[in-house]
Amino acid sequence: MTAFAWKAGAWKAGGTVIRLAGLVGLVLAGQAAGGLAAEPYKFDADYRVSLSGVPIGKAHLTGTFNGPRYRIDGYGSLTGIAGAFYDYKASASSAGRLSRDAPLPNAFSVNATDGEKTATVRMTMSKGRVNRLQLSPRPSKHWLQHPFRVRVTEAHKRGTLDPMSALIVTGADGLDARACNRTVPIFNGRERFDVQLRYRSIRTVSDRTVPGGRVLVCGAKYRAVAGHRSDKDEVKQAEKVDIELQLSPVEGSDLLVPYRVHIPTPLGPAVIQASGLTSKGALSKRSALLASAPAGHADADPVTTGSIRTGRELPER
Repeated sequence: MTAFAWKAGAWKAGGTVIRLAGLVGLVLAGQAAGGLAAEPYKFDADYRVSLSGVPIGKAHLTGTFNGPRYRIDGYGSLTGIAGAFYDYKASASSAGRLSRDAPLPNAFSVNATDGEKTATVRMTMSKGRVNRLQLSPRPSKHWLQHPFRVRVTEAHKRGTLDPMSALIVTGADGLDARACNRTVPIFNGRERFDVQLRYRSIRTVSDRTVPGGRVLVCGAKYRAVAGHRSDKDEVKQAEKVDIELQLSPVEGSDLLVPYRVHIPTPLGPAVIQASGLTSKGALSKRSALLASAPAGHADADPVTTGSIRTGRELPER
């Protein structure tokens, strides 16, 4: 799913609408490794994209898990009103292996076009390191050597997730506040940035596709690390944007996936909202990653209720 600006941190709306290379993706993952499942586990999620209440696009996300191996595919497009001045389509995919502590992506790709120009990213990784990167068009010498460009070093690329691998949380103990209280290091082929997550609440939603009818609500902030220009006001403004991310459980798994993303913009709120979530099979292996993470959050101690680990709970808005 590629929509709404990974440059803005988790997503920056404004002029870069739909650049997602992994829509919302804001979260780390971790799952215990194991043998191949008899049948792969698969989920599909459809999303609507709106700006100030006006529909402007759509996106789709598919995740396939076969034992320790995973693949995430997505696409997005701007249509309708937005198409009158900005026609954007993009697809992205990531594949890798889930280790005990974190996902280990081995391939990431993006294809994006605005109707006139096309951009692609091809990246391969091994053991947490980027070992091959192809960008088209290639960055110009002026882009790379601009005096305000923060250079991306090899150290910046180590221990990071690509945007698509960062789309889901695995190993969640229900709606666990610890899925929010973390910082996600992301490298998209051009920029290295962090998505800083923090727990907000548990919220009730009127959606039959959401197991238990409740979602985990996280606040998200973008923090530029490298690849950006330090003199750009848009980067400084993006770091001030307070994004809200809602995560939904997925039937048959310990996954959490993006359910709703709310991004304030000068033109009104940009919203990415799930319109359908289905799954097939059952995840063969579960993770204890979050169980080993520090518990709790800043303003309330979570209380386990059945499979839902809760703090504050708010009604649907």
